[in-house]
Amino acid sequence: MVNIDILTHFEQSISENGVTLFTLKEAERDDFFNKLPQPFRCLYLTDEDLDWRTNEFGTSRADEIVDKIPDNPIIMSGEFSEILCYYIIPEKYLPSSHLRPPKWKWKESKNNPAHFTDVILFCQNDLDSPSTDDSLISIESKARATKPTSTESSLQKAIDDAYKDYVSRLGESLFHLKTRYKDDRNAEAVNRLSRFMDVANYPTFLKHFKAIATVDNSFAETHLNNVTEIPDDIRDTFEVILIRIEDLKGAYEHTFTQILAT
Repeated sequence: MVNIDILTHFEQSISENGVTLFTLKEAERDDFFNKLPQPFRCLYLTDEDLDWRTNEFGTSRADEIVDKIPDNPIIMSGEFSEILCYYIIPEKYLPSSHLRPPKWKWKESKNNPAHFTDVILFCQNDLDSPSTDDSLISIESKARATKPTSTESSLQKAIDDAYKDYVSRLGESLFHLKTRYKDDRNAEAVNRLSRFMDVANYPTFLKHFKAIATVDNSFAETHLNNVTEIPDDIRDTFEVILIRIEDLKGAYEHTFTQILAT
């Protein structure tokens, strides 16, 4: 999976309470959104699978795409944020990541959320020689395009769920990915996953947990101000990130509409 060079469209900073901020540059808004439709669609329906469907059934590309992408606003908002994380985080932290599971293509229903951890990324610097420098990034993503209450924080919700990944859910997520890759007959991906699942036969690896919220920039301060402490037992491997986009509702609606033309 290649990077699509979208991080360059964000200003990066750190808030007073230690949250990493990615703020979309308004002057580059159009350039940013023009990059999204085709890479986003490929995580629901690859070029190869789309071509097979249209050739096999005599349907249009838009007909097949509409069967795969959500049209429920809550799911659209959530998956826009998840896929944004899927592309941004490797550009920042894992430019050589070797395995990025496309969990959205495996959904049973387009308007239901996908199972388990929102995004998991893997990096193994030498595929023939596992080392303790290999790494896994687990991402819990939340989205909020509307105004929160005075006490709400999508960042805090992401932190709470990321902690669940740390405590128990990550193992279930890895097993789920392995099953899906087997269903796809993707032996290469299954074998790469084994390096991160078979603790008895492989060296330890680095684990990083990220709690990320994508919010409408008009309400970003409320989300920031209502963040509580990160659990002490994961502080060294944990990062909280806020992605700020003006008119987030218009952003995800535009993106999913443009996906139909890919």
